[in-house]
Amino acid sequence: MCPRVIANTPKFLMFDLQKVNETEHMIFGADYILVAPRTAGCTLHLASTHYKLKVGQLVLLAPFNPFRLSLFSSGGQGSADCDVLHFRLNALGQTFVDSVQFKPIKQMLDDSRSGLLFEDRQNKAIRQYIEPMENTFDFIQVLNLLGLLNHLAVKQPIQRLINNCVEISNSKRAEDRVQLALKYIDQNLGDPISVAKVADQLHMADSTFSRFFHANMGITFRQYLIEQRVRQAARYLVTTDWSISHIGTEVGFSSLSNFNAKFKGLLKATPREYRAKHIDMRKGIDTSRSVEGQVTKQFFDNVC
Repeated sequence: MCPRVIANTPKFLMFDLQKVNETEHMIFGADYILVAPRTAGCTLHLASTHYKLKVGQLVLLAPFNPFRLSLFSSGGQGSADCDVLHFRLNALGQTFVDSVQFKPIKQMLDDSRSGLLFEDRQNKAIRQYIEPMENTFDFIQVLNLLGLLNHLAVKQPIQRLINNCVEISNSKRAEDRVQLALKYIDQNLGDPISVAKVADQLHMADSTFSRFFHANMGITFRQYLIEQRVRQAARYLVTTDWSISHIGTEVGFSSLSNFNAKFKGLLKATPREYRAKHIDMRKGIDTSRSVEGQVTKQFFDNVC
């Protein structure tokens, strides 16, 4: 029997450094993953095989690569210790990700579909970036992440862990389907959107798509849609003089009362209160893009 796959998509903006807990099920998430053992005894279960990781080794996995970790201390004193870093690129901005300077990192991330095993025999170069990492909004944390990725991009992995083209193709197909669904939602946010409409775009049955979306995103389709509409509404409240009712209609809410209820449920303030509180964010704004980071941070602070 194949191991059951469960969703694991933590709520964070750019990265989330975790102490891993051993699970009996495969983890299947929409983020890049870096696995860095601190002690011996960490075994990575990936695809149809497993790898005993050494201290100083690091594994880079692309989104939608199912994996799990088992932790066993050979000395019998508790379990092994391992860091797991989840990270995503959308917070960096597409222009930056597509830049010439980022190209070597982007190529490495594309190659990570096959699972890349790196080794730092002295365990210093990797740790100099991971040790100071904290789950904060300080800019130095962005530099730590970029420094680590740049360090790995100029190294040659000692092994590609997945050689089965079918397994890699399956992961890529799942990622493509998720991106197609998210793009459709984003482009039609102000229109009535249902599970059936999005499922039809992916040529999937409604129930199959609902399970697929939840497994890959770690959130139900309905909740994701509400969150995206509230996010867009928050941007409009800050960057336009549109009326509250117009904004609610623009982002797809069927009534003003529904808009107020969903907005307050997520951001702990009514749309009117939110606009009054953040009106100062308009000062010096040339485009809505300049407030994207602030709106995203406020949404994150309230939701998470």
